[in-house]
Amino acid sequence: MPLVNLSPLDVKLVSEFHAFSLITKFSLLRPPVDLFESHINSSWGLLQPAIVGLLDPKHILIHLHSAEDFSKAWSRESKIFDNRRFRLLRWTVDFTKRKDSSLSAMWLRLPELPLPCQNPAILEVIGNSFGRFLRLDEHTKKMKHPMAPRICVEMNLAFKLPEVVVIAIRSEEPFHQKIEYDLWIGYCNFCHLQGHQESVCRRKQSQAMPQAAEPSSSSPQGNVASLTSNAVVVSAALPAGTLKPRA
Repeated sequence: MPLVNLSPLDVKLVSEFHAFSLITKFSLLRPPVDLFESHINSSWGLLQPAIVGLLDPKHILIHLHSAEDFSKAWSRESKIFDNRRFRLLRWTVDFTKRKDSSLSAMWLRLPELPLPCQNPAILEVIGNSFGRFLRLDEHTKKMKHPMAPRICVEMNLAFKLPEVVVIAIRSEEPFHQKIEYDLWIGYCNFCHLQGHQESVCRRKQSQAMPQAAEPSSSSPQGNVASLTSNAVVVSAALPAGTLKPRA
C-alpha cells in the first residue's frame, strides 16, 4: 500500500499557504458555491478576488490573498447570505469537519480609554496583549466615538476572556481598563463546537450518568458564567518609543 509521510516542513508549508484561509459553516442549507463566491467578491470590499471552494456539504473554504483582506473578511460582522446564517471559522492545520476552531474574531470596546491611548498604534498594542489585533472600526479610525474606541481582536474562546487590561504609560500609575465585548460567543470544550458552552452541551448531557440528570448548584459553568476578572498588562511609551506589551 502506498505511504505518504509528511515532514514537519511539509506541514509548515501547508500552514503558510492557508495562512489567509477562512471556512464558512452553514448550519442548514448551504447555498451554491458559485453564488456565494460572487457575493463575497462583490460585497466584502476585498482588494483581490477570493477563491471559494467546497470542502464538504456544510463547509466552504475561502482563500484570501493578503493580510489586509484576511483581517477585513475575518472581522466581518454580517454573517447572513440569502437568508441563511453561517459561521466564520479560521482554518487551522488540525481542522476537521466535526470540530470548530476555538479562534474567533471578537469586536470589543474600551470605554473611557484615555485619549493618549487612542492612537492606532497603541490600540494595536492593547489588542495584541490579549489576542491578535485585526483592525479598528471606521468610527474609531476617524475619532468619531472617543468615548469607547472599538477594535477587533482574534481570541481563543477555549480560554476565559479578560474583562480588564492593565495599562501603564511611562512611569505613571498603571490603570485598569475595562473591556466590553459586543457579543459573547460560546465554545464547548467537550464537543469542540462554537455556539454553546459546556454547561449546556446536549452531547455531554446525553452521555452523562443517570445521577447527573439533576445538576447541583456547584456545577461548573461555561466561559461566560464562570468568567472572572483576569487581567493582562500593557505598557506604552507616549508619544514616541517602542510599543511592547508586557509579558
